[in-house]
Amino acid sequence: MVKKDSTSVAKNEEYDKNILDKVRTSKAAVFEEVGKPLEIRDFDLPDSLEPGSALCRVLYGTICGSDLHTVYGRRKEPTPLVLGHEIVGEIVALGEGLEKDISGRNLEIGDRITWTIMASCGKCYYCRNGLPQKCVSLKKYGHTSIDDEAINSPLVGGYGEYVYILPGTFVLKVPESLSDEIAAPANCALSTVVNAVDTIGIEKDDVVIIQGCGLLGLNTIALAKEHGAKEIIATDIQKSRLEMAKRFGATRIVDTSDASDNALKEVALEVSEDRGADVIIEVSGAAEVVVQGVEALRIGGRYLIAGLTKPSPLGLDGNSITRKYMTIKGIHNYGPEHLEKALRFLEENSAKYPFKDLVGAVFPLDKINEAIEAASSGHYIRVGVKP
Repeated sequence: MVKKDSTSVAKNEEYDKNILDKVRTSKAAVFEEVGKPLEIRDFDLPDSLEPGSALCRVLYGTICGSDLHTVYGRRKEPTPLVLGHEIVGEIVALGEGLEKDISGRNLEIGDRITWTIMASCGKCYYCRNGLPQKCVSLKKYGHTSIDDEAINSPLVGGYGEYVYILPGTFVLKVPESLSDEIAAPANCALSTVVNAVDTIGIEKDDVVIIQGCGLLGLNTIALAKEHGAKEIIATDIQKSRLEMAKRFGATRIVDTSDASDNALKEVALEVSEDRGADVIIEVSGAAEVVVQGVEALRIGGRYLIAGLTKPSPLGLDGNSITRKYMTIKGIHNYGPEHLEKALRFLEENSAKYPFKDLVGAVFPLDKINEAIEAASSGHYIRVGVKP
């Protein structure tokens, strides 16, 4: 059981439900522009909560690769903003109508929760058709400007002491068996690849290739193993990540930093009676690996792209796709059902895999710039931030 620290909000008569009358401000780290360090600022907490919203004390967060893309100018976001979306928090105030999590469990002050990385309207075409992550009025945690007039509080990022849960967010209680550091990245990296596996399908005795062994890839390897894959071939350019991939269940590894263009295909043929891989999931973010993947896929095979989040010409041969009867799909983010599956997967399987070793360093909020530097060094799968 995870023990809450001495500063946790108690779920008893000692807790003053009028916390907004007692705690008036929250510190948060603000990103303004590339090349400028994040600045710790004080923000007023909201005077009141909207229906369907909540206020949480941030217990733990991790730095996602997308945060680094923003900080170093590889993606454009509206600024200034509070970054961070891989978060575990503790409810300190609940807005009217937010009574249950997505599993149907009652929500109370003091509950430890995580939530989807986005808030959606629930009414538009995409929300009505199972794609709330593509809502026409989407708001994403860690990607929304503090000056956005459509939000009730600027505290919609995880690099702070408190975070405001927007109406339209899907909330889920965190199982007591999961530590903060294991649970925090689940609402991004794990939920995304749960969506990937659900979308493309992994069947018993499949030969599966995972391209990329960051957190997305390591999670996918564990999922593939639990789905009964016979062979799991992991590729990456970092030897340390390939070694971690073996700990998560990879049966073969291919170091693409010094391998020939045909190396992946050769390994796939070797373990599949010369057919090729049944399933390939790309989570590397490198467009050049897709052509290698297509070559390694068997006739009738399935390819899913999840890591390419910027314009990426692929250079694919259309003739190869048609003659191989190939299925190619892409996914971006996930829906609430995938978050629920992700936490259930961790609850049932976290002891089987070295999830506890994925956060390699932890920094306090006032050292956020050192944390960003550590996360960008490539030495760690994830870096933690704890207010």
